[in-house]
Amino acid sequence: MLKSRLKVKLAEAEMQQQELANILNVTKQTMNAWCNNRATPPLEVSFKIAKILNCKVDDLFQYIDED
Repeated sequence: MLKSRLKVKLAEAEMQQQELANILNVTKQTMNAWCNNRATPPLEVSFKIAKILNCKVDDLFQYIDED
């Protein structure tokens, strides 16, 4: 399972979810789902988010082993 760190990175960048949603051309509901671990953005979008937030994709998500 991937745990999103998107909320943390947005706060560090002083950016709102809606602002990033607008840049990525996705709905606020989609962005909210990504931030609250209800969905994971596609890999290509994850790279775009990392570029926008000036971080690595690895910084956006944490892998959690559920075994």
